[in-house]
Amino acid sequence: MSVVTIVGSLNIDLVIRASHCPSKGETIIGGPFGMAGGGKGSNQALEVARLNARSYIIGCVGDDDFGRRLRSVLTENGVDCSHLQTKKESATGTAVITVTDEGENSIIIAQGANNLLNEKDIYDAKKLFESSDSALFQMESPTPTVVAGLKLARQTGCRTFLSAEPPFSLPNEAWKNIDYMILNEKSLSFYTGNHDNNADVETMARELLARGVGCLVVTQSSKGGMIIEREGEAFSFEAFNIRSVDNTGARDAFCAGLCVALGEGRPLKLAAKFGSACAALACTKIGAHPSLPWRHQVGALLGESAIDYYED
Repeated sequence: MSVVTIVGSLNIDLVIRASHCPSKGETIIGGPFGMAGGGKGSNQALEVARLNARSYIIGCVGDDDFGRRLRSVLTENGVDCSHLQTKKESATGTAVITVTDEGENSIIIAQGANNLLNEKDIYDAKKLFESSDSALFQMESPTPTVVAGLKLARQTGCRTFLSAEPPFSLPNEAWKNIDYMILNEKSLSFYTGNHDNNADVETMARELLARGVGCLVVTQSSKGGMIIEREGEAFSFEAFNIRSVDNTGARDAFCAGLCVALGEGRPLKLAAKFGSACAALACTKIGAHPSLPWRHQVGALLGESAIDYYED
């Protein structure tokens, strides 16, 4: 069984369906409203647990109904919340999400208690890293906290993953502590400073590999993505052909799937396919938490040839 410690954000998502995202100064009449758990850390921790891996989360929520709701959902799904702190001085993180008829989204986040996760919280959870095979981070926590976490995880022998969304600048010492960096083409352009729409993805990726990253996983939405390792040739992976209802949480599902599959000893190409199946299924329902698939659902999408993915 893979054991994963997730360091990251927890939000309640307020989701409104609409024909399109409003432009500046525009007011539109939306469709149905929904409220569900979200935040990249929360999403990834929940998906890791639903994939039958052991899942620990390090993060912060407020002393409010949103925070209690998130803790309850994660605990009920098997996520260990012993290092999920309740901060009385701040509200739980909240995201306001517009989902279009095409399944695309736009998101505004109020970070709330997520901003209070600090380096001491990371060091206090050292035993979690020591007992885990993988550590998964995102950029919705303060950057110094993420950098400290990557360093500690590497020191304790964890395989490190950084979902670099949303993109924030990283200090030079952080790059060498990232085994797998998962990001989209827009974030790749941010980190390389190359904003040429015709720029070659592999060329930009190898610039980050030269800084010390072990492997770049560049997601390309419905086109799948590309994986570039420091040693070896780049290769592409395909997305599954599904009708997207809401892609909120899809990249988080991919990251969790990739992390779990590699922790179980799967080759990188198969791990990427497993992650893609998780992401595809996460697009078939509205909301982040409600859409995150269970292991048997991922196995069914992959077919009988992937039976070893979901049998214990």
